[in-house]
Amino acid sequence: MKIEQEIRALNSSAEIIESFVNYAVCCFPEDRNETVKTVWPKNHIEKKYFFILLLDVIAGVNIEMIPDKEDEDNLITILHKVAISPELGKAASSTQNLKIATEKFLTWLETEFEYDLYSENIGKEVKIRLKRKDALYLIGNRCKHSLLRSNSILRKLVKIYKNSGVEINPGTESLILNDIDNWFLDDFGGYHFTKICELCANVHHGIIDYVKPIMEQRVIQSADIYYSYNVPSSLTKDESIFEFYELLNRARSPFIPRIEPWEHLEGKY
Repeated sequence: MKIEQEIRALNSSAEIIESFVNYAVCCFPEDRNETVKTVWPKNHIEKKYFFILLLDVIAGVNIEMIPDKEDEDNLITILHKVAISPELGKAASSTQNLKIATEKFLTWLETEFEYDLYSENIGKEVKIRLKRKDALYLIGNRCKHSLLRSNSILRKLVKIYKNSGVEINPGTESLILNDIDNWFLDDFGGYHFTKICELCANVHHGIIDYVKPIMEQRVIQSADIYYSYNVPSSLTKDESIFEFYELLNRARSPFIPRIEPWEHLEGKY
């Protein structure tokens, strides 16, 4: 991956994680030295906001932004490629924490689970099997869209139900969208909220662990409050230089808590 695209992927990933794993959205302890064991959203609106922004982490990336991407690449798979073959800092050892964090995140997303629910609006018991990333897709898009813009997730949910042996009357299909609210968002999303925060936080820590030494090597301090960076010669476009500065500035004073979920928050579906 070219250095410009690596910088963009690192900067964009850190920015989006900072925007929903923070004190405004999550109930983190005031003591910043405390290891977080359980995380809850501040309220129902912040919870929806969290899962909407999470889609930017796990959904596909536009090829216009990262031309070297492969089909279905998301930010986590791209960051994993950066960790394996870094360009900005050539020492692969500096990306070890990012490699571990992205691999754990990808494994967690690809894990399949069985889920039993009662679809109240159609009066049927449903046992479904799907990957965690598909559940998050349903949650995030349901939080983002009204009924009038929910055709895509409705088709996906109907297909999941039919694959599980549940026949749904075409006239009542739209009623099952409430299952995302009643079961996926509150039950699945609520149970895994701490785990998702941990996975995202670890990716962010991995990015900073990689970028901070580069920042320290390239910073040029001209006065107490004025500084600049030694920009790599391969960065010639203004937008790439801006993104380079923005990325290195993130490593100057980052803060996302260290999160280690209780053991009982690790195993259920």
